Amino acid sequence: MEKISFMRRLSSSLIDKVLILVLFIISALCISPYGMPSHLGSYYALLDAAPSSYPSQDTYKAMHSVYGNTIYESTEKWVQCHKEILKKPELIAPHKGETLSWDLQITGLFIIVNFIYYLLWEWIFRASLGKFLCGLTVASDNNQPTTEKEIIKRCFLLLLLMIAAVGLRFTFDINYYMTILLFFLIVDTSVIIKGKSLIDIMTSTYITKRKIYKNENLK
Repeated sequence: MEKISFMRRLSSSLIDKVLILVLFIISALCISPYGMPSHLGSYYALLDAAPSSYPSQDTYKAMHSVYGNTIYESTEKWVQCHKEILKKPELIAPHKGETLSWDLQITGLFIIVNFIYYLLWEWIFRASLGKFLCGLTVASDNNQPTTEKEIIKRCFLLLLLMIAAVGLRFTFDINYYMTILLFFLIVDTSVIIKGKSLIDIMTSTYITKRKIYKNENLK
């Protein structure tokens, strides 16, 4: 297995992440052109929030729905409105679970975009677009181009790992920043040690330079 420089692999990964983020935003806006911008802004604000804080976010939404922008007039006004809304649970009820609902919807969309992105490009180029642009590709451990079965395995494994990461977030009540950090530590730490990610190891594939392929069509 030919050794790939860490910076080259990192560069290809960063290109993929940027492209996925752009496609995710475009997909979200296509689904809901008017409501999604505010939801994406709220979602960004929640990246450092633990799931246990979601009920308070629902209460805030109820406050804003009932009192409008008057809650921003002063700290005293905010406290007053907060106390009043807590005494009227029937006003909070319509917003209960709202934060969790659109969090899972947006996160679900992000996971789906990741799955389709890698499946599409690995099917076409036998590499993600970022890796292809950096002159890399995915090969089987027998030094042959990946088969369709291996590509599907890689993409479904990524899908399952991302879903598991979201599950761990709710289990341990941690924010998305910590979840993302743990995800990449688990998936990519082995790259430094063995030159292969967890997905590479579990699917018997590896990242290599395109030029070493024997298949002339994939050079």
